[in-house]
Amino acid sequence: MTLDTNILIAYLNGEREVVDFVLEQREAGRAMFMSSIVVAELLSLPKLADADFRRMEDFIANFISVPFDNAIAVTAASLRRQYKLELPDAAIAATALIRQTPLITRDRGFRKISELTFIEL
Repeated sequence: MTLDTNILIAYLNGEREVVDFVLEQREAGRAMFMSSIVVAELLSLPKLADADFRRMEDFIANFISVPFDNAIAVTAASLRRQYKLELPDAAIAATALIRQTPLITRDRGFRKISELTFIEL
């Protein structure tokens, strides 16, 4: 599965439903991917102090980061044109499509992407 930024923020905020879901997936041995765009979004949160930044890097290491490469860029560009998405959302959706995994998100804007399988938490 591919995790959207809002799911990881909810996890970090201790939201029980999301924490339980992520822990269940980890215990089941399921791979959890995140776009390198999600990494950038998490590490650029304005409230991060230096110590928080280091803790965030440690947290991110628990997931498989997928680089924003040319295959994902081409897919993201196509999604962006077709669905009028912002680049970060197009990149995250493209990551899920390329990895052939559902996108775990709270963003209902992804519903319009017919090619995408997603789970809303």
